Amino acid sequence: MRRRTFIAGTGALGLTAWGWPSAAYAAPIGSGWTEVSPGYTVHQPPDLTRHTYDAATGEHHFWLYSSDPSTFPGQDSGPRSELRFRNDYTSGSAQFECDIKVASGAHNVCVMQVFGGSSWATAFMTLAMNTNSINYYDQARIYGPIYDTYLRLNVVHETGPGLVHVFVNRQFRATFQDHGAATHYFKCGLYGRAGMASRNDAYIKNVHLYKKS
Repeated sequence: MRRRTFIAGTGALGLTAWGWPSAAYAAPIGSGWTEVSPGYTVHQPPDLTRHTYDAATGEHHFWLYSSDPSTFPGQDSGPRSELRFRNDYTSGSAQFECDIKVASGAHNVCVMQVFGGSSWATAFMTLAMNTNSINYYDQARIYGPIYDTYLRLNVVHETGPGLVHVFVNRQFRATFQDHGAATHYFKCGLYGRAGMASRNDAYIKNVHLYKKS
């Protein structure tokens, strides 16, 4: 298991008492951020629809079956219904923010990741588990309960010290080491893993991406 570090008070982000100003208020954790709109690509299993977008509500619906074929045959271990954001970066800091709801029963599916690492393929992944929680990979619990209710998720990646900070409902949860220098970018939705539930659903809206030099 990767070492994780908990932070309280004022830390590398320059934050004191990370607060929740309003349930409807979208804003980055910390100061000095610039919002970016890099666009995204939708990844789905070949010739299948596993993602819809409701323009009226801004809600993305992702679903996957354990029987779905791999999105990239021969390159990974499972199917994907994901947004791949085109926010590629190699330095500075980047932040992902969204409201996410995971349907009951989803298990062993990645719902958000920071791609890129020198020792692992990813810097960070959080998986929805049948413990009604999101976990660091399939290991340390980050937060629960998660099923059938919207949560605000913020993930901050600082490439300099190689740290990933996770906040749920704008409350700090944990800090993890990333896995080395690489070209990084964000993904969200569902990425199926071995042993995933037969059907998995997730809903994401109010997505905001930020950067800081």
